[in-house]
Amino acid sequence: MASDTTVPMPGSAAEQSFSFADFRRVLAARRDLIRNTALVVFLLTVTVVMSLPRLYSTSAVVMLDERKNNVAEASSVLSEMPTDPSSVQNQIQILSSRDLALQVIAKLKLDDDPEFNPALGSPGLFDTLLRTVNLRRLGSASGDPSGRDAVVSAFLSHLDVEALGLSTSITLSFTSRDPAKAAAIANALVDTYLQDQVATQVTAARKATEWLTDRMHELSDQVEAQEQAVAEYKAKHNLVDLPNAVEGTSLIDQQIVATNTQLVQAKSDLAEKQATYDRVQALLRAGDATDIAQIVSSPLIVQLRTQQADLIRQEADLLSRYGANHPKMIAIETQKRDLEQKIAQETARLAGSIANDVQVSRAQVASIAASLAQAEKQETGDSIARVELNALESNLASTRTTYESFVSHLRATQDQDDILNPESQVISRAPVPQAPSSPHRLLFIGASIPAGLLLGVLLALLAEKFDPAPTAPDLRPEPLRRSQPGMATMPPVLAELPATSDWRAADWPLAQPQAPYSQAISGLLTQLFPGRGGRGRIVALSSPHGDAGKSVIALALARAATRHGLRTVLLDVSAGWPVIAPALGYRSIAAGLAELLNGAPLSQALLRDPKSSLSVLSAAARPDAAQFSWTAPKVAELFDYLRRQSDLVVIDGPAVLGSFELAALARYCDRTALVVAAGAPQTVLAEALTALSAQGLSAPGLIIER
Repeated sequence: MASDTTVPMPGSAAEQSFSFADFRRVLAARRDLIRNTALVVFLLTVTVVMSLPRLYSTSAVVMLDERKNNVAEASSVLSEMPTDPSSVQNQIQILSSRDLALQVIAKLKLDDDPEFNPALGSPGLFDTLLRTVNLRRLGSASGDPSGRDAVVSAFLSHLDVEALGLSTSITLSFTSRDPAKAAAIANALVDTYLQDQVATQVTAARKATEWLTDRMHELSDQVEAQEQAVAEYKAKHNLVDLPNAVEGTSLIDQQIVATNTQLVQAKSDLAEKQATYDRVQALLRAGDATDIAQIVSSPLIVQLRTQQADLIRQEADLLSRYGANHPKMIAIETQKRDLEQKIAQETARLAGSIANDVQVSRAQVASIAASLAQAEKQETGDSIARVELNALESNLASTRTTYESFVSHLRATQDQDDILNPESQVISRAPVPQAPSSPHRLLFIGASIPAGLLLGVLLALLAEKFDPAPTAPDLRPEPLRRSQPGMATMPPVLAELPATSDWRAADWPLAQPQAPYSQAISGLLTQLFPGRGGRGRIVALSSPHGDAGKSVIALALARAATRHGLRTVLLDVSAGWPVIAPALGYRSIAAGLAELLNGAPLSQALLRDPKSSLSVLSAAARPDAAQFSWTAPKVAELFDYLRRQSDLVVIDGPAVLGSFELAALARYCDRTALVVAAGAPQTVLAEALTALSAQGLSAPGLIIER
C-alpha cells in the first residue's frame, strides 16, 4: 500500500441549471428579506431626502469674442485669443480656478458666510454627506490657519463650468441655498473673469511700455555713440561727402570724374588746335596762306583785302585811261605792295598765334592729366579707409532702424488702458432662480421603491447562493415508528429522512445547517460517530437493491462530518463505477480504487469535494475481478491507512441482495446502516436482514426514507 500523503485532484462543482421556477421559489422563500430590504431603502431615502436642504441653481453664459478692436489692433501687445476647443477648455479652467474664486470670495466677503465657511456654524447632514464622499475638501489640510482653502473648496463645490456644445460659449452654473445669492455669485464671477482679462492686457501693455522705453534709451545711446564714431573716422581719414552727391559717392570720386571730363575736353581741344596748326603750316609752305580760314576770317585781313580790292579796281580803271607807266599807276602799285606786305605780316602773326594756342592746349592737357593721376592715387587710399567707414555706417543704419522701430512700437502701445476691451462678452447674465433645482424629492422617493426591490432580490439571490433554502416540499420527518407490522424483531432506526435522489439535498448540511433535513443528517452522524477515539471510525451504508437515495445520504453524511471538523473520506464503491464523483463535477478519473490497489499513488486517486474538505475515493471504472478484490491484502492496508489518517470513513457500499461484496467490506467497518424505503414491502426488508445475517452481519441500523 502506498504511503503517499493525500493531495486531492482538482475538480469543479456539478453544473446546476437555474430555471425560472427556481427564481420564483427563491422569491417566495426570501420574500421577507426582499420586503424588509425595500422598506429599509425606502425609509432611508425618505430620511435622507427630507433632511437635504433646498438648493437653487442659476447659470450665466460667456462667449469668447472673435471680434477685434480696430483702434487697438495695430498696437495690441497680446495676440488675439484663439477659439479652438483646447482654448475653450483653457478658459473653463480659468473660470473654475482657485485664484478667480479667491477674488470673488474677497469681493462678496463669502468667508463670513456659514454656507461656505464651516467654521462659522455646525455643518448639517448635507454638508456631512459631502465631506464623506469628498465632494467638499473642508478643513485646513493645507495648513492654512484661516481656513481660506476650505472656503475656496466649498465655493468650487457649488460651481460647475462647461462648454456649450460646439460653440465658443461657456456656461457657468452656481448652486446655493439662497437664490439671490446664487445669481449674485454667478454674475460676480463672470464680471471678475472679464475684469481679469482686461487687467491681464493692461499689465502686459504696461510691462511692454516699460521694456520698450528702457530699450529705446539704450538704442538712442548706441545711435549717438555710433554717429560720433563715424564722424571721428571721417575726420581722421579726411573723408568728405558732398551734400547733394549720390549716396556712397565721395568728394574725391566726384573730383576724379570732373577732372577726367576736363582732360577729355582738353585733349579734344588740343587735337583740334593741332590739326589747325598743321594745316596752317602746310598752306604756308605751299604759299597759300590766304586760304587759311583763321586768316581769311581775321578782321584786319578782311580790311586789308578790301583795300587791296579797291586798289585793283582803281588800277584797272587807270590802266584803261592812262597806261601802265602813269604816275597814278605807279602809286597804286606801291600801295598794293604795302598791302601785300601787311597781309603777309598779319598772316605770319596769326600763324604764330595758332602755334601758341597749340602749346597752351598741350600744357593744359598735361596739367589736367597730372591732377587726375594725383586724384586717383588719393582715391585708392580713400577706398581702403571707406571699407571700415562702410562697416561703421552699416552698424549705425542697423541700430537707427531698430531704434526707429522701437520708437514706433512705444508710441503705439502708450495710452492703451482706456481702449482695451475684454476678449469675452456676457451673452446671458444669471437670473434669480424661482424654483429649487435639487433635491428632486419625489423622484428620489419614487425611485427608491424599485431600487429597494431590486436590492432585495439581489440579496435574496446572494443568500440563496451562499445559504440555499430547502427545496423539498417537506423535509420534516414523520414520527418514528420502531416496528413494522408482522415483524417480530426490528433493528434500531438511526434516522428517518425524506426520500430524494436529488444531489442538491447533499448540499443542505453545508448551506443550511438548521434545516430539518440537515438536523436529521446531524442526528444520524451522532448515531454512527458517537465520539472521537484514538483511531478513525469506518461506517458503511447499504440498501436492499442499491437505490440512488443511499448515495445522496452518504455524501450528505460525509459533508456534515466535515462541517463538524472531522477529517472525512468517502468511498464511492456502491456499484463498481463512479456514482458520487460525477455529481461532484468529475467527468473522468485518472486513477481509482483498482489503480490504487495496483500501486498508483494515493495522491492521484483521492478526489477533493469542491464545497468542503471532504476527500473522495472512487472507482475509475467497473473493476475486473482479476485486477481487484476486496479480499486482497492491500485492501486491509488501505483501510488501516485510512483509519489512521482520518476521523471518519463513510462507505457508499454495494447492495445487500445479489452481492457478496458487503460481507468483504463489513469486516473493516465499525458500523453498518441499511437504507430502506418506508413503503418497501416487508419481504424485501426481511430478505435484506436475512442476507446480512447470513453474511455474518448482525444488528445493522436502519435509515428509513419516507
